[in-house]
Amino acid sequence: GQETLLGIRGPDFVVLGADSSISSNIALTASNFDKIMVLVDPFPGSSSTTNSCTIMNNNKRQQTIVAAAAGDPADADRLLSLLRAHCAIREFEIGVGCDVEFLTLQQQQEQEEEDTCKMGLDAEMIAHVARGEISSTLRSRAQLKVCLLIAGLCRRDNLLEPRLLWIDEYGSFQSIRYGAHGFGANFALSILDRGYRSDMTREEAMELVRDCFRQLRVRYVINSPQPPCIKCVDVDGCSLVMS
Repeated sequence: GQETLLGIRGPDFVVLGADSSISSNIALTASNFDKIMVLVDPFPGSSSTTNSCTIMNNNKRQQTIVAAAAGDPADADRLLSLLRAHCAIREFEIGVGCDVEFLTLQQQQEQEEEDTCKMGLDAEMIAHVARGEISSTLRSRAQLKVCLLIAGLCRRDNLLEPRLLWIDEYGSFQSIRYGAHGFGANFALSILDRGYRSDMTREEAMELVRDCFRQLRVRYVINSPQPPCIKCVDVDGCSLVMS
């Protein structure tokens, strides 16, 4: 549609960008809307003093999951709220990432087995839930007309690796290095193809996203009057870069 979502996956982070406008047909209804929602933030306000070597071995905690949505505003709010509820229920069940202790009657289990079970949802699990919700409404009168970019860190062989998941309004699902949604993707993907590197730093990735939005303001006939919203997701949570 007329909205634009961008995502870049780095070595230990994911950068998401979105325009801040909502339109109905040819009318602009909002120009300061945040389309990037934090689904899980287990430790809000925590400061970062660790490096990438130590964080890769930290596999006991719930990781932050962030989703950027474009499409029908009501459908986007409905789907993101549902995904957020799934994450909250999982946290309460296992007591990870919150101050709620989970009590069980099976006290004979070893502590190591309990620790291995205390894993919350990650970005890929949430992406599969979102894909199922979208695909289940394709043949109904209440089709979810939403496109998503889901970012977070997933566990692979006791290591935390960044993931960027691309889901369109028909339920197509891809794990990508960089991607975009909306008509603006026709302009942004060529810039991402040229400027992306797998070893990009955070500053380089953020500047590449800014460059995409600068080009959209020059070349795209429909652009937002307000600056885009850009957020970075890593092991320390989600931080707002530009709004």
